[in-house]
Amino acid sequence: MRFCKAKANSFRLFHEFSFEPHPRLNVVVGANAAGKTSLLEALYVASRGDSHRGAAASLATDGESSFQIEATVSVASDRPNDRIDVRWQDRRMQVRINDQAAGLSELVRQMPVLLVDPLAHRLIEEGPGIRRRFIDWGVFHMEPTFHPLWRRFNRALKQRNAALRAQASQREIDSWSPELIATADSLTALRLSYIEKLAALVPTYWKQLVDETGWSLSFVRGWRDGESYADTLVRTLEGDRNVGHTREGPHRAELRVLSDNSLLKERISRGQQKLLIAGLMLAQGELYRQRHQDTPVLLLDDFAAELSPLSQQRLLALLEAWPGQSIVTALEYSPLLQAVPDHAMFHVEHGEITLKKTT
Repeated sequence: MRFCKAKANSFRLFHEFSFEPHPRLNVVVGANAAGKTSLLEALYVASRGDSHRGAAASLATDGESSFQIEATVSVASDRPNDRIDVRWQDRRMQVRINDQAAGLSELVRQMPVLLVDPLAHRLIEEGPGIRRRFIDWGVFHMEPTFHPLWRRFNRALKQRNAALRAQASQREIDSWSPELIATADSLTALRLSYIEKLAALVPTYWKQLVDETGWSLSFVRGWRDGESYADTLVRTLEGDRNVGHTREGPHRAELRVLSDNSLLKERISRGQQKLLIAGLMLAQGELYRQRHQDTPVLLLDDFAAELSPLSQQRLLALLEAWPGQSIVTALEYSPLLQAVPDHAMFHVEHGEITLKKTT
C-alpha cells in the first residue's frame, strides 16, 4: 500500500501542490511554517476524510471555501492503481474512489495510514475517547464484522439516550436493551482480542526504542468486570435517568498504558511518549500486515523533536526496516537521515515541494 502521487488545490497554505513519493522512506525537509505538516495532513485527509488538526471547514486556503486532494495509490502489484478524490465543498466532505461516490468507511478501508505527530501525546495524556478510536481503527481493519456491530450499537445507544433525556417510560427505555446487549458483548470481544494481539507484539518495538521491558497494555471494557451488560443496564437505570444518558458500556471502553501496573502518563517524558506511541503505531501496522499481507503508510511529523541522537538513531532503524512506505518531516537533512541508503528527499519552501538529489 503506498501513495504513488498526491496533489491538492487550496489546502492550507498550498494553493496547489504535486507530490510523488518514493515507495519506501521519504524525508521532507523545510523551515518552520513552510508546509511540511500541511503536506502530511493532506495525505491524512486523503486517507481518513478528516483532519487530526482541525475541522474540515478550516482546512481551505485563506479566502477559499473549498479544497480538493487527489491521490493515486498502489494497492497491489497485480491490479491497476486506484484513484482517490477527497474534496470539501458545499460544507461537506465528498469522497470518490475510482470515480465512484464512496463513504468515509470505504475510504479508511481503502487507504490505511498511521500517524505520529507532535499532537500524538494526546493518545497518552487525554481522555479515553482518543484511545478508543485508536483501538477501533485497528479492529476495523482486522475484523470485517466490527463496523456493522459498532454502527448497530451506536444507533441503539443514541435512541436509548434520547429516551432517557425525554424522561420516557421504562418500557420505552428498555425496548433498546436487547439490541445493546446483543452487540455489546460481540463488540467487546473483538476489541479484547485485538488488544491481546497488540499487547503481545508492541513490547518488541518498545524494547528496540527505549530498552523498556516494564510497559504493558490493559483493556477496560467500559462496565463492571464479571457483570453481564444486561445486569449493568438494570443496575444503572436510575442513575442514567438522572443524568440523561447511558453511563456504562462499550462506548466507555478504554486502553491503558501501564508501567509495573501503574498508569504511565505521569511517569515519562515527552520524548519517551513519542517513542511509546511510535511503537504502538508500528505494532499496529505489523498486525495489519499480518492480516492483509500489505503495509499501511506511516507518516511521522518532526522526526527529531524531543529525541536524543540515540533515540533518533533507534527510531530511524525501525523506519528503515518498515516494509512499506513512510513519509517523515524534519527541520534539517541531518547526516543521520542522509545515511539511509534507500530514500528520497524533498524540500518544502514557500508552498513548493521539490525533489532533491540524494547521494
